[in-house]
Amino acid sequence: MIAMSKGHQTGSGSGGSTRIMTYVLIALIVVLVGYYVVLPAFTPKGTTSVGGTGSTPSTVIALNPSTDISGASVTVTGSGFPANDNVSITFDGTALQLTNGTSAGVTYCRTGPSGALTACLFWIPQSSKSGPHPVVATAGAVSAQKTFTIPQYTPPISTVLVTLTSVGLGTVTQLVTKRMVDLNAERKMRAEVNAFNKEKREATLAKDKAKLDKLKKRELQVQQEQFKVQRARLKVTAITFVPLLGVYYLMATFLGGYGVIVAYTPLPIPYFAGLTQIASVYQVSLFWWYFLSSFTFSTMLGRLLHTTP
Repeated sequence: MIAMSKGHQTGSGSGGSTRIMTYVLIALIVVLVGYYVVLPAFTPKGTTSVGGTGSTPSTVIALNPSTDISGASVTVTGSGFPANDNVSITFDGTALQLTNGTSAGVTYCRTGPSGALTACLFWIPQSSKSGPHPVVATAGAVSAQKTFTIPQYTPPISTVLVTLTSVGLGTVTQLVTKRMVDLNAERKMRAEVNAFNKEKREATLAKDKAKLDKLKKRELQVQQEQFKVQRARLKVTAITFVPLLGVYYLMATFLGGYGVIVAYTPLPIPYFAGLTQIASVYQVSLFWWYFLSSFTFSTMLGRLLHTTP
């Protein structure tokens, strides 16, 4: 009777944790679909209308990026302009200060002998609102137009949105880990491996050949047991990797692109944050903020839920 009672209690606990994990997964799916699918369908897409002059046939420009937030830098390239001529650029009909490759704060960039425009950079005005904005490049009577789009959701809203999404996915990952990985066996194996490695180091330092030979026979067995425990971690990674990519794709579509700026930082972080037009403020793209948030909170959640090896 006691054994049956214990088994019943264990089964009830397991069933309870399964139900909790199921509810969390359903809640996360509902939240993500609401944020990234339903909400955009009912949200006004912009507050600025595209206007201005049309493009001259055969004269074209490209914007890199074509979607970002106010304060971001944009590089303009183009072709079909008069050779060796000055090109001015307007944003919403207002002339911009440019960087032409050699000088900053100038009013024009210079085309080459073939009429190509290269390395012409400007900053999106800080007062610009979300929505589409016409960017027009003009040289004499020749002009070309492209549309630059500022997303509906910008920092700090986008910062919080990406962070909360990372926390939600991290929580699901840790719950899946707790369900699929025998954490007690993993900890026991880790302790055994550490003890084996310590014993091997001591035998090596003491030049104890007999003991090293004995340890060598055990080494393969230890490695096999270690792999058996670690295989469960690999299964968790395989299960959660695709959803992580899927959510990243949804966020990129929703927020305005894979490289869109979603956060600011006062600290210069090499490779992670680039300088903005605002003094002493650095901007972080969606990819890097998603990566930093996921790494930070997965570590914290692992400690909190005791799933860290």
